[in-house]
Amino acid sequence: MIPAFTLTRSIDILVNRFAGEVAKEEKRPELMPFLLMARDHGEITDRSAAGHLLGASEGRRQVARRLLEQLERSGALEKQEKDRWKLTEAGREAVETEVVFIAERGSWEVWHACDPLLPHGLIQLTPYKEPKAFDEVRKDAPKRKATPLHRTLEALKDLPLSPIMGGARRRIGELPTKVEELGSKTGTLAWEVASRRLSVTIDEKSFDLAAPSLSHDATFEALLATAGLTSDWDKGAEVLRRSFGDLPEASRRSMCEDVTFPGRIRLLDYGGFDMTTVRGIRINARTRTDAEAWASWRLEDKIDDIACTRRFAEWSEWAQAPFEYFAPIKLPLRSDLAARTRPAEPSTLRSAVAWNLIAAEDWNL
Repeated sequence: MIPAFTLTRSIDILVNRFAGEVAKEEKRPELMPFLLMARDHGEITDRSAAGHLLGASEGRRQVARRLLEQLERSGALEKQEKDRWKLTEAGREAVETEVVFIAERGSWEVWHACDPLLPHGLIQLTPYKEPKAFDEVRKDAPKRKATPLHRTLEALKDLPLSPIMGGARRRIGELPTKVEELGSKTGTLAWEVASRRLSVTIDEKSFDLAAPSLSHDATFEALLATAGLTSDWDKGAEVLRRSFGDLPEASRRSMCEDVTFPGRIRLLDYGGFDMTTVRGIRINARTRTDAEAWASWRLEDKIDDIACTRRFAEWSEWAQAPFEYFAPIKLPLRSDLAARTRPAEPSTLRSAVAWNLIAAEDWNL
């Protein structure tokens, strides 16, 4: 089984202010009859709306016209020739959801970013209250810095989007050619691949996003490719093939390895990620020679008691069990191990393993 792992990276969030028009999605039940009438009749005029919906075709015609123009700015209606309006696709959606975009002119602060894991670039969009004139002319007042419109912000125009940091859908309807630059912020994307959870943390608040569709297995294999480990990966057995001589004792014993992938990891079309360590990847022998050396090492490492015939047989079976792929595995006999571990000089202190083997051989246990 492939261990769970998390891929992370930082994203730069640009902060700008601008004067323009932004529409916010709102529930406006008083406007729904105008959209329904446009849908049912194919079109609507200020005269017909005033007569059928407001009760006076002439006296309330101007009121009807203002409401129709508001719906036009919202994108729900489209003006035709001779002061007629037709329902748009956005208007049909508004009829279904009973919400409509209401446009508002003013000053706005927008946070935006560009990242292939984000569903879109709108991070946050909020009204901004302009300072009083007195505050603007103070000597110590910060100077406003105008900058050309960034392509990330320009790409958001006319798109109905739910800000990633939450709130009703908004749509930027009008943008100036230059905006006020307020610097930037840093967010952190975290992709928990196995659980298919993607989140972004901004100002210590976390927001869930739709995770990529790439499976855990496929993502791990793509990660291995970035480190040149594809040829070492046995997909069927889900193990990394390793040479016994290259492994530290801890990995030989656990038959697992922690692999660190240095940043900046470029993973398919998902961009670059920070350095990450995948812990506890299962490993196994690369060749039969490695398997036999590894099984022999496991056998000797397992000897922690008198190596009687029964115990030695059990330990031998256990030592070679992970290497079924290379079966049959040739293991040393107890007598061979005892001879190998017996000190050359009788006065030399025996190790615990040597004592357990030699005692069993000498006493024929």
